[in-house]
Amino acid sequence: MSNEPGGPAPVPDPYAVPEPTATAPVPAGSYEPVAPSGYEAVRTPVGETQPIPPQGDAASPYATPTPGAGDTAPVYGTPQYGAPQYGAPQYAAPQYAAPQYGAPPQYGAPQYGAPQYGAPPAYEQGAPPYGAQPYGYGQPYAAPPTEGMAIASFVTSAVGLFFLGGLSGPVGLGLGVAALRRIKVSGKAGRGWAIAGIAVGAVGILWLLAIIAYVVFIFAFLAGSGGSSSFWEEIEQGVEEGSGPTSDSGSDSALPPFTLRTDLAVGTCLSTYAWEYDMADTEPVDCAVPHEAEVVGLIEMSGPVTMDIEDEFDSAYNEAWDACDQLTESLLPDYFSAGNIELYYPHPDDFAAGATSGYCVYYADDAGVTGSVTARTLQLAALGTQS
Repeated sequence: MSNEPGGPAPVPDPYAVPEPTATAPVPAGSYEPVAPSGYEAVRTPVGETQPIPPQGDAASPYATPTPGAGDTAPVYGTPQYGAPQYGAPQYAAPQYAAPQYGAPPQYGAPQYGAPQYGAPPAYEQGAPPYGAQPYGYGQPYAAPPTEGMAIASFVTSAVGLFFLGGLSGPVGLGLGVAALRRIKVSGKAGRGWAIAGIAVGAVGILWLLAIIAYVVFIFAFLAGSGGSSSFWEEIEQGVEEGSGPTSDSGSDSALPPFTLRTDLAVGTCLSTYAWEYDMADTEPVDCAVPHEAEVVGLIEMSGPVTMDIEDEFDSAYNEAWDACDQLTESLLPDYFSAGNIELYYPHPDDFAAGATSGYCVYYADDAGVTGSVTARTLQLAALGTQS
């Protein structure tokens, strides 16, 4: 920057120490003037003087000195300490200084109490920071946990009802009652689960009792009815049908010892199918009453059967069975559509002793036929027709 005449004004140094200013001499017997400040700086025009009032007797050390005639003191707009102000106050317009161009802006600390524009509003002490969730009113509600025993009660009862026939129903009911007691004390959730577990458990118990009662009734009925033996015989027939006559030791492949009965004649109707080799488990009945089997012929054996009942190449048995099949077909055409035949033969020891004849027996698939095959009056129970 240049200080030549006509050049730009010099830039004052904001950090320079201010030079002392000349002060007017203080007249004798008066107080030192004080620079105006604040509001008083604008009350009195700059450079205007005001007479100093009398200050009392100068001989007294505590008296206020009296200025002489014409003595004046510069007035800066602020009353002197201890001196009363006379007259009406003089007001003056505030003096504005022209801005100095080129001087760097003076940054200072913000004045306390002045609003700081752009700064976030101050919060009172103790208030939560911005973004924090205050406690008390408006706090989100936290649901209590669910009692695990209540859920276990419902699951146990449901599984028992749908998969175990109600077997675990008592356990589920007990868990539900215990869960209700614990919920009442702890205040946890799950009351609905516990009540549902109790209800389903009770239904499971009733279902279990119904099953037990049904099973007991069936066994009591079978034990007290006269046809219980026929019921079990039909089950046995379904399991062993087609395997031929057996005995108590029929699980062995060797032919057991037996003696074939000889009191049956051709045309004799039998109450049931004979499962024993000796035909001791069936009885002759009148063909007019419902029955299951009938002796349709006596077959002469060409030789003794083998001792191995699983021998498929036993020629004596196969020849006798073919003869039985032809005989039954001639008496009852297409007999196998509603029944079958069975060949009862003598034991090899009995055959050696002279018993060489066997029985050809027809039996119906459904018990309760009437009439006779040999008399051609057979009437099937299922079809209700005469053959």
